Amino acid sequence: MLPILLDANTFVQKDFFTVASVTTFAGATGITYVIANGLQKAFDFNPKWLALAIGIIVCELGAALSSASGVADYLMAVVNGFLVFNTAGGMTSLTGPPAPPAGGTTRETPFGPTRREFTSPWF
Repeated sequence: MLPILLDANTFVQKDFFTVASVTTFAGATGITYVIANGLQKAFDFNPKWLALAIGIIVCELGAALSSASGVADYLMAVVNGFLVFNTAGGMTSLTGPPAPPAGGTTRETPFGPTRREFTSPWF
């Protein structure tokens, strides 16, 4: 068995999101998840449509950057935006339902709980 030789740059992350990575399905889903949850945490603002809008915008930008040739490409970007939204929303459900707060139950409003956490389920 031969030893594996690694140089100092093998495990160095140089870029997180790049134009090339955002135009992939995983990149678009990741950027949608990060932006929607970041806005939720920073501004306590995250209606359900916000992540959908982010997903569609990211996919439309991806279509524009990949030199889309026609209207069909941009329509497919809208469909892909819905797919990205549903996938990113599913990521918030991986941890299960949120635990009730220490003081009791969360007060409900017509728009949902008064305070959502970073990974509160979107659906």
